[in-house]
Amino acid sequence: MDDIGTKRALRTQVDQRSTQAGRQAQTAAETLRQTASQLRVDGDPQKARYARFADQGADRLEQLGGYLTDADADELLARIEAIGRKRPWLVAGGGLVAGLAAARFLKASSRSRYNATAGSNALRTANGGWERPEPLPSRGLEPAPASAPRESREEQGVGAIGH
Repeated sequence: MDDIGTKRALRTQVDQRSTQAGRQAQTAAETLRQTASQLRVDGDPQKARYARFADQGADRLEQLGGYLTDADADELLARIEAIGRKRPWLVAGGGLVAGLAAARFLKASSRSRYNATAGSNALRTANGGWERPEPLPSRGLEPAPASAPRESREEQGVGAIGH
């Protein structure tokens, strides 16, 4: 792919992703507003204060969602570039946070993928269900019973000088 095609593809992706993120932010703002109205129903002054915070957060999310939905890729990329030039540590910190979030996501999804594929070595039972095979026997490395006293390293002949 040539340089112009790459830039065009990047702009298209930024447009699509920013519009999607804007819609999600607006949906989250709507959810926050519903939460705020539920908090106000009780009449509790503490909950009313939380409802005001929720409304403020909803306002900010709605503004962000509108901006992301309406802004074109060139405007967004220029703004990100300007922020990167003015505050490079902010961009590096954002990259770090994004990397940590991606790592957490991958770790969580790898567990579910492992659990899903771990069942692939299961055996089909006669009634149509699934059963895991018995684990392989250990090779003479059975743990000592809990009630048996443990031998010291010297009694085992491990690490003793002159043996």
